[in-house]
Order: sequence, then C-alpha cells, then structure tokens
Amino acid sequence: TTTSVVTPTASPSTAPTATSVVTPPPSPTTGRENNTGNDGSGSDDTDATTTTTLPPTTTSPTATPIQSTRETIIASKLLTITNNSFALLEDTASPQNKAYNWILNNDAYLSLLYPFKTAADNTTSTPTEENEKALTQRYILTLLFFETNEFNTWDVCADLNTNDDVDECENVEEDDTRRFLSQTSECDWYGITCDVDGSIVSIDLSDNGLRNTIPPEIGQLSSLQHLTLRKNRLSSTLPTTIGLLTNLEILNLNSNRIEGPMPTEIGSMTKLQILDVGKNDMDGPMSPEMFTSSNLEYLDLSGNDFVGPLPTEMFTSTINLVFVDLTGNPIGGSIPTELKYLTQLASLEMGSADLTGTLPGEIFQTTDIVTSNRVTSMLETLSLEGNSLNGSLPEELFNVATSLRILDLGINDFTGELSENAGNLLQLEQLLLWYNNFDGSIPSTLGSLTLLEIMSLDNNQFNGTMPPEVCNLVTSASNSGGGDAGSLIFLASDCKDDDEEDNMPFVECSCCHSCQ
Repeated sequence: TTTSVVTPTASPSTAPTATSVVTPPPSPTTGRENNTGNDGSGSDDTDATTTTTLPPTTTSPTATPIQSTRETIIASKLLTITNNSFALLEDTASPQNKAYNWILNNDAYLSLLYPFKTAADNTTSTPTEENEKALTQRYILTLLFFETNEFNTWDVCADLNTNDDVDECENVEEDDTRRFLSQTSECDWYGITCDVDGSIVSIDLSDNGLRNTIPPEIGQLSSLQHLTLRKNRLSSTLPTTIGLLTNLEILNLNSNRIEGPMPTEIGSMTKLQILDVGKNDMDGPMSPEMFTSSNLEYLDLSGNDFVGPLPTEMFTSTINLVFVDLTGNPIGGSIPTELKYLTQLASLEMGSADLTGTLPGEIFQTTDIVTSNRVTSMLETLSLEGNSLNGSLPEELFNVATSLRILDLGINDFTGELSENAGNLLQLEQLLLWYNNFDGSIPSTLGSLTLLEIMSLDNNQFNGTMPPEVCNLVTSASNSGGGDAGSLIFLASDCKDDDEEDNMPFVECSCCHSCQ
C-alpha cells in the first residue's frame, strides 16, 4: 500500500498542524485506481493490486495512524461528487485535492457538523441530510475557489491565507465573514445566496478576476437557479455536467474566454430564462439544444463564432424570446421569415453576421404559431448593421413595426428611395442608414419623428435639400437653421461641398452636424 504524507496548511481556525498518514479504502467498485480527469473521462488500466492514499487527517504524533470514521464519510461523499476519481483527490496539484484538504483539516465550521470520531470509538456518527448538503456545497465552492484563483487573481473576498494583500469584501462591518473559506456558513460567503432550506440557489461572482475553468463538479448543485460569472477570464470549454443544473434559470457567462461548442447537455435545462455567453470564443453550430427551453426570453450569443443556419427549434420551442443578440457570428444565409413566430420579440440584433438577400417584410407580420392569427409587433430594436443585405426596404417595416425605437441598417447594400411611410415610426429614437445605396430625396415625413435623437443618412446617393421639417427636429443649441428646439442631437448626410466631385449626389443641409 502506497502512503502519502501531507502537512496541512496552517489556518487561524485550525488547531494542530501535525503530520499524519492515512490509507484510504479501495475503490468501491473495483479496488483499482480511477484515472478520471477533470472532464469525467478516463481509463481504468492500473494494476489490480494498486491502492491509493488520500490526504490525511490530524493524529497524535505518537499514535499509530488509524483511519477515522469522519474521514471515511467525507472521502466517500467527495468521491461521488468528483466522479469517483481517486486520482484527482490524491493529486496534490489538483484543485480537488486542495479543496479536500481544506475541508478535512482547515474547515472548523464543518467540523462542528462532522465531529471527529475514530474507528476505535464505540459510537458512530451518521451525517444528517443537512450536514451532507453543507459538505457538498462547501466542497464545490472551495473547489471553485481553488480552480479560479490559482494565481491569486480574485479581486474581492478571497480567503486571507492565499492572498498576500487583504482586499475589501463588500465594505461591510464584519467583512471577513463574507470571504470564501471563512468559518461561517457557505450561504454567507460573497456572491452566494441560499434559500430557506440552506440550498445554494445563486452564485454571482461577476467581474472578480476568476481564471481557468469552471469545474465540472458545479453540476452537483442541483438547486442552483442563477449562475452569473460574467466579466472574468474563465477559459477552456463548458463542462458537460452543466446540463445537470435542471433548475437553472439564469446562465450568464458574458465577457470571458470560454472556447468550444455549446454542450448539447444544455438541452436538459428546460427552466432556462436567460442564456448569455456573449463575448467569448465559442464556436460550432447553433445546435437545436440551445433552443429547447420554452421559458427562454433572453439569448445573447454575440461575439462568438457560432455558425448557422438558425435551427427550426428557435421558432417552434423558444417562441417567448424577447431579446436576441447574434451579432458577430458567421451565421450566413438569408434572414429566416420564421422570425415572425417570435411574437414577444422586442430586440433583434444580427449585425456582422454574413447575412445576404433582402429584408423580408414577413418578419414584421408577427403571427401566433398555434392559431396563425396576426398579433401586434413588439419589436423595438432592429440592428442588422454590417451585412450584405440588398434591395429596397419593405413597406411592412414602416406600416407594421411602429414600436421601433432603434433601426440600424447601416453598412449594407440597400437601394431605392426611402419611403414616405418612414414617418409612421413615431417612437423612433435612432435611424442609422449610413453606407448604403439609397437614392432620391429625403422624405419630409421624417419631421414627424419628434423623439428622434440620432439620424445618420450619409454615404448614400440622396440628393436635394434637407427638409425644413427635419431641421426643426435639431436641438436649439446646434440648430444653425434657427428652427424650433427639438430632440435631434446628431444629424449626418452627404452635404459636403466638394468641387472635384460635381457628379456626386449632394444634399443641401444647413442643420447637419456632420457632412460627408
């Protein structure tokens, strides 16, 4: 039998730090070492006579090393969480080993729930369900800490032992009790929220310097509803065990460095309402499993490399979508007319997505997929900037999508005259049509858009004079035309007078802020 000697790290809350030796029981299945890795996969090719040694508990320096009942209980439980991987718990370089050692040797709070009993005692200690929950939760949170704070990069509420600098922790009176690895309930640790039963329901460690990967053991937090780790430096791929979080409602990993495809196991998360993995390095197809939750309302996949086409399930299962941002993904192809079935859609952003073809008027004719009845369009934001869309704009855009507040069609290949019906978009605040091939005169009906703040019509083929009705929208502070005070704070058109380009279309504009 191989033995290992470990000297536990000193802690203000830990009693003795004597060296100890413990020989663990064999694997509950084969007695052979399991070489499973972080991803839960591995091989079982170790010789049958090989046994492993786990980190020790503290014993008297003069006593014969014995295995404690407490250690047996804890080791057995943690092995089930870590996919029965003796190798991970034994590897002193692994975060699993560090978390195990801390739980066993430094967690005075948990010691109250798991009293130290040796095999020589006549009494036994069977953990209650609450105690088992505390052990599971503290181990997973401690593992998350050791995995993501390898280089002491946490900004706030790291433990006092691993970080040299004492950082602030929420600026509360007794802020040390909020720190990770503090001797208080894990429900009191920074960013952790529990329900009345003491189950973790929310983890929010946004913008806190987390690095490395999300440990697969996080899938064992079965009551978790909100997981928010945005604005960190998490990398590698998402663990497939994330699909075990079947109660999850919010998954927000925006602005990290996560790679690879979306695990298909995400299809098991049928309660998901918010899925935000924007601004990462993920790739692969937009799989149907991303669109299985009928509760999904907010979807942000922007700034990744997901490829199209958009799966049919997006228009049949996730029909309650309110916000969709696919900007910066090479989706390709044309805009699917089935978008009309997203009757609750308020914001659609698909800029720089390699889209081609025309802007179909059908997407504004929102239709109940069950009854086939037309319903009022809820669309407030439409951003298709930076694609290769062409043709004229459909009249449905101006006659049906009257709730629009932001319309961004810049940097495309649209042609034709701008419809007089553009004046129907009375809620419009931003109209961005720059860098297209629109021609003709600028319609005076745009002067009806009294809420308009930004209008960019430059780098087109417009000609004539900027209508006075439009100039009247310009704020009095910048209105050189002397019109009434309005809301328009930025107006751009092709009004630059260049004698060398006499053949270029030219817009006379005395109230423009920018002339191209």
